[in-house]
Amino acid sequence: MTIQSTNKANTKIKGKMRATELDVLRGFAILLMLVHHFMYDVHYIFGYPYFSWLFGPAMESIYHLLAYVLFLGVAGVSSSFSRSNLKRSGRLALIALSLTLITLLISLIMKSDYYILWQMIHCLALCTLLYGLFEKTKLNEKTKIVVLLLTGFFIIFHLPKIINAFNLHYEGSPLLLPFGIGNLRPEIPGMLDYLPLIPYSGCFFIGAALGKIIYPDGKVQRRYCTGKAFKPLVFMGRHALLIYAIHQPIIITLIWLWTIIF
Repeated sequence: MTIQSTNKANTKIKGKMRATELDVLRGFAILLMLVHHFMYDVHYIFGYPYFSWLFGPAMESIYHLLAYVLFLGVAGVSSSFSRSNLKRSGRLALIALSLTLITLLISLIMKSDYYILWQMIHCLALCTLLYGLFEKTKLNEKTKIVVLLLTGFFIIFHLPKIINAFNLHYEGSPLLLPFGIGNLRPEIPGMLDYLPLIPYSGCFFIGAALGKIIYPDGKVQRRYCTGKAFKPLVFMGRHALLIYAIHQPIIITLIWLWTIIF
């Protein structure tokens, strides 16, 4: 199964109606991410004095956060539609591992830091795996919803306080990098992209709980956002994983070509 067909399975349930509104939200998140990464690459990687005002604390806490919350939250909702989250997590893990290996080779060849050690797809792969295992428990649906909500809120609002209280960004082991621990230690190389499980994975689990509430029994009762104006976002949402996997090399290559030509 290809990445595109995998992504299409996210919101299609048993051959019935597709939750188009989720495609739109996911597509909007991808659009935000593309714009953000383009500005980041121009300013930080190529050193042009543009877009610096977009990386202040206010914009980082609103714009950047919104893209990640939307993407992971919608992924959590969409996990209610997948026939096998365990298989899906395996495919996501292969994509994540490929990104890590490719950026490792690029970094070694170019003798610079373009590493992707742990980012969105890594986070999504592990969250999907955990959710797939959780779904196999014998808990009833109401209990699952409560557990998912409590887990999500605990990860978002409590665990970051522990990390900050013990200064674990600097003092923690770099082996715990996926959890947002040790990521600011000097031995950690510069990363092209980084998204820790704490606190962002909480958005996935809250989304999974909302999926059970909004789409009980995995059924779409009514479709929204079906007009022509939504088609570009729907397209991006349906191909979100493919776009996310390949966008950074393409953006960097295009900017580099621009610097050569102009």
